[in-house]
Amino acid sequence: MTENSDLLIIQKVLAGNRHAYAMLVDRYKDMAVGLAYNILLNREDAEETAQDAFIKAYGSLFSYRATAKFSTWLYRIIVNCALNKRKLKKYPTISIDTALQETLDIDSGDTYSTIISKTGKEHIREALESISYNERICISLYYLSELSVDEIHNVTGITNSNIKVLLYRGRKSLFASLQQRLKKEVNDLI
Repeated sequence: MTENSDLLIIQKVLAGNRHAYAMLVDRYKDMAVGLAYNILLNREDAEETAQDAFIKAYGSLFSYRATAKFSTWLYRIIVNCALNKRKLKKYPTISIDTALQETLDIDSGDTYSTIISKTGKEHIREALESISYNERICISLYYLSELSVDEIHNVTGITNSNIKVLLYRGRKSLFASLQQRLKKEVNDLI
């Protein structure tokens, strides 16, 4: 259903309705930022990269062929933009705004379950950051973006067998990292 509606929107855009492209941006913006974040590990850079990727996709929309899903085509553009940004970025930055917002959210009376949820997400984010770059990309595309191994190959250029190995290693590394982090947290509580 989404694939057909994507094609209809693309046809509208190519017919001259530039505003129809906003529907594609709305549909894929969260995925784009999430994917870029998993490559760059910086929220601001991820948002900027997603924006650049949507602009690039708009400019290249005429070259899109429906041999692959639009989302797969867009993933490839996002990955390329993020890789280019990663190469250009020499110094890692820390988002003060994100840290400040998280502090304010906790101070503003969040419920216990919300704090626990944020803590769990933080552990997962940190664990993802601790695994290798290729493992993180494959895990993100497979589990978060729900792409098949063939689609990940189309996006990254990594062979199917290597993707399977990276997924296996990534799961093991992620599990070990989460075990270590949670064990440390439990020990700190005791």
